[in-house]
Amino acid sequence: MESESLEPAFTRQDLKAAIPERCFRPDTARSFAYLAFDAAVIAGAYWGLSQVSAWYLEAALIFLIGTMLWSVFVIGHDAGHGAFSRSRMVNTLVGLATHGPLLVPYRGWQRSHAMHHMKTGHFREEEVFRPCRAEEDWLARKVLFRSGIFLLIGWPMYKLGFRNLTTYDPVHGSHWLPVSDLYASHVKASWFASLAANLAFLALYIFLGVKFGWVFALKYIVAPYFIYAAWLTFVTYMQHVAPEVPVYDAQDWTSLKGALATVDRNYGPFNWLTHHIGDQHLIHHIFPTIPHYRLAEAMRAVEPIVGDWHLKSTRFVLADFVRTLIGCHFVEPGDGQEVWKSAYPFAENYSGANSNGPETVPAE
Repeated sequence: MESESLEPAFTRQDLKAAIPERCFRPDTARSFAYLAFDAAVIAGAYWGLSQVSAWYLEAALIFLIGTMLWSVFVIGHDAGHGAFSRSRMVNTLVGLATHGPLLVPYRGWQRSHAMHHMKTGHFREEEVFRPCRAEEDWLARKVLFRSGIFLLIGWPMYKLGFRNLTTYDPVHGSHWLPVSDLYASHVKASWFASLAANLAFLALYIFLGVKFGWVFALKYIVAPYFIYAAWLTFVTYMQHVAPEVPVYDAQDWTSLKGALATVDRNYGPFNWLTHHIGDQHLIHHIFPTIPHYRLAEAMRAVEPIVGDWHLKSTRFVLADFVRTLIGCHFVEPGDGQEVWKSAYPFAENYSGANSNGPETVPAE
């Protein structure tokens, strides 16, 4: 985008008017069908894991299980937005049922995720992968984000309360503790239920580990969990951090510009299998109540309007990951937005205007 066009020429209402009304209506039966499919694949993969002994078959099945756990989380993510069903009770029950086995406190996560949607792309108030200035790029950030180790430990850390620059507080930032800033009295019953679900499944996992041994626990519980957690962290990072993705300070940020500050990426066969969480994220950020199975249709409808504001990469996603890991360490003020910079002298300091990164989709 050229510097003279740093404000969208369209509004959220313009985009909504272009989208068929059916895209905003969740189909409960269809949503349950996707959930049932995910559960069936997981059950089949677990059965297969119990039948094979070759390490490469075990590794493939464990990867599939972890991937499908990520898919189940995405279904629960729809429920958290009210996009699973038009019934609030059904959404809550599905949210509890899908998040409980993954040890995610549904109500706490629902609140932190809503905060992310409210302030996406905001330099100081973004909830996930919040950028920093060079002088704020502390040792902990260097270790986490330049090594890539955050892919394995980032999600557990985030749930514990190490959420961003200002809430590195494992008590008041925690997703599990009632004293956290994520909880409020009007959702007390449901957050008690979400914590109880987590405790019940944690007790089950410990029981199974004690009964069948640590090898069983690693293969059937721990390894799939970390694959799911890596998927979640990787996709979220790739959605919101890239040399071309703008970051706005309080003066330049708007809700619409923040929602547009994301990259849609191609995950090949995983696009459908993980419910389009990675390749149709821009439209989800603008209208989070659209069910995942309507996102592609809605994006096609607004594409001519969004035009160059749609950042979309067609490159191999792991190549983009390395490029982002090397090129995005902190931000500096630019022309109407903050610009990602690299701490490495050998790395080119890209900007959205001059890089060869994600392709912009032109208006038709």
